[in-house]
Amino acid sequence: MKHRPDTAGFLRGSLLLTLSALIAKVCGAAFKIPLTAILGGTGMGYFSTAYGLFLPLYAVLVTGLSTAVAQPVARCAGCGDLAGARYIRRTARLLFLGTGLLGTAAAILCAKRFTLASSGGTAAYPAVLAITPAVLLCSLTAVERGYREGLCDMRPTAVSQAVEALVRLLCGLWLCRVFMRRPPAFLAGYDPAAAGACGAVLGVTIGACAGWLCILPHEAKCRDSAHPPVKRVLRGLLAILIPASLGALVTNLTSLIDLVTVMRTLPRHTDPTFVYGSFMGLSVTVFALVPSLTNMLAKSVLPCAAQCFARDDRAGAALYARQVLALTGLVCIPAGCGIAVLARGALEFLFAGREAEIAASWAALRDLTPGLICLCLGTPVFSLLQAAGKPALPVWLMLPGLAVKLAGNLLLIPRFGIEGAAVSTSLCYLVILLPSWIALRRLTGRTGALPLLASEGIGGILCGAAAWAVYGFLGNLPQRAAFLCAVLAGATVYALAIWLDKGFRDVL
Repeated sequence: MKHRPDTAGFLRGSLLLTLSALIAKVCGAAFKIPLTAILGGTGMGYFSTAYGLFLPLYAVLVTGLSTAVAQPVARCAGCGDLAGARYIRRTARLLFLGTGLLGTAAAILCAKRFTLASSGGTAAYPAVLAITPAVLLCSLTAVERGYREGLCDMRPTAVSQAVEALVRLLCGLWLCRVFMRRPPAFLAGYDPAAAGACGAVLGVTIGACAGWLCILPHEAKCRDSAHPPVKRVLRGLLAILIPASLGALVTNLTSLIDLVTVMRTLPRHTDPTFVYGSFMGLSVTVFALVPSLTNMLAKSVLPCAAQCFARDDRAGAALYARQVLALTGLVCIPAGCGIAVLARGALEFLFAGREAEIAASWAALRDLTPGLICLCLGTPVFSLLQAAGKPALPVWLMLPGLAVKLAGNLLLIPRFGIEGAAVSTSLCYLVILLPSWIALRRLTGRTGALPLLASEGIGGILCGAAAWAVYGFLGNLPQRAAFLCAVLAGATVYALAIWLDKGFRDVL
């Protein structure tokens, strides 16, 4: 008898992770927005330089590593082999403790050279150095998260993410202010913005430590003495880790490409550090809010779909694909349309008082919105391809997009400024999404997601039009009141459009 997909369990896990991500994003916004006000565009440039080194390593050690553990654990669970799942976790702990230590050492050794190469100076060096211990902490955390996610238990990951974000918020802002007012001895000679950026980044590292400590109580409720051949387990982990990590790395290389090209290719009459810091601190911060929420849906669908593929249940995998794509579109399409028409208003609402930074970056945020939608839809597609046992395929599908991103930056930034970087990002994610969708269709057959996404697209256009009209009509009100009314109007129109679509009601 065919195993019936546990779609209710998938939805519960998705909701839990999405709520956790929402808490994390609220904390992230509460961190980044006042941090931008404290540090300004130049200080955020230092902060973003540190993240430019950390994000690729973070992607490899969190996204790639947790996927490498979650997929074989899910396949073992789908076949009823819980002993094998536990042994995979124990082996992964030892393996990735070593890789985490190597990654931390490499980051420390490369910190100064990376800072010089990316920014042309050493002002950001303390901030870059302060974030390197987080590489090891993320490695340890990712193993525990991947194991629980493979068993479709999303609670430990959700709690760990929320705690990490809260500690990062509190410690990062506090240390930023303390370091700016009274820099410690090791920051003597650095300007206050550099010292504050170092304190903020140190808060990120402390948050990573808190996230690891929080997930440890969930690490082993039961033990088993079963010992499959260790070489087979290691080969299986590495066979998934290497392409999954490369895929995660490629995804984050768009930020790295911006880091190494934007400040060097901007028109000479601009202040490159200020413009780049404004772009990363304002536009990219808002851009990243929506994918960070929808990524939780991709994280939830991977173990569920992997269990279906392990049983050769293509129909079940297609059902999960339809649900995750429809739910992702339900969030990202109206958000993208709304941000596109209210880009300046959104930045004025979130970053009041930073008029120079807003003027430098709002148009770039508008141009990032097509890429936002493509990125959000592409992430669950990649998770489904990995669940189907094709972890290397996303890597090859991303390479043309990266080529477009690099060429776009080099060609467009000198002529259009920071808007050129935004346009090239959107083109990059579009080039990645289209062949990925075709590959998924070949593995699962028809998913029925396209009609649902088309309905959401129509609703998103209506949402954006309503928000734009209301915001313009209420221009005499205080900015924040007018913005909130416009958002409410757009959300109401979108909800009504979706409710009127009878086909969409059956997606759940």
